[in-house]
Amino acid sequence: MQAFLILILFLFSQELSSQSKNNEYVEYKMMVDSQMVTVLVKDGDTIIVAELNRAVVTAPKEFDYSDDRERYSKYRRAAAVAYPYAVQATRLYFQLNKELEGKPSGEQKKIIKQVSKRLKDEFEDPLKNLTRTQGLLLTKMIEKKLDRPFYDIIKELKGGFTAFYYHEISKRYGYDLKDGYRYGADEVMDAVLEDFDINKDL
Repeated sequence: MQAFLILILFLFSQELSSQSKNNEYVEYKMMVDSQMVTVLVKDGDTIIVAELNRAVVTAPKEFDYSDDRERYSKYRRAAAVAYPYAVQATRLYFQLNKELEGKPSGEQKKIIKQVSKRLKDEFEDPLKNLTRTQGLLLTKMIEKKLDRPFYDIIKELKGGFTAFYYHEISKRYGYDLKDGYRYGADEVMDAVLEDFDINKDL
């Protein structure tokens, strides 16, 4: 979007500038990437008024040991992929809990089954393509936000047998779904989860 705006302003700056009178701003509206922006021009100066996507800039954390630095870089790359899924999953969890509130057990199971089918159709293929590290970061982001081990979340929504099944599967990949996220247990993980804090987008 920014490059496109620069090109537009370069091509039309003379025309916009010539219409500015009496030391006042001349205002123009234009669509850029499906977004309406306002362009203000006065004496050759141009101001763009547009709502930008939220951006969070954090300085990479410094670590004393090269192994930690390498793992931090690897985790940050994985977290960038996992982050949108973690945000969406957490939103859906809160929405589902709200929808289930006050409903009888039978109706809750029916709602969970419908949501599970929809999620499977929408997310099964992309999630299957996540690497182990991306899956780990996804899990830890959700656990950190909900302050619960992933095992407990699965057990709540799908029952003890399903939670046990996924727990056993996860152990083959080096995860422990009962362990949960514990601040201080892994300084590198803590730093990455601070960089990719899903609270910002909930």
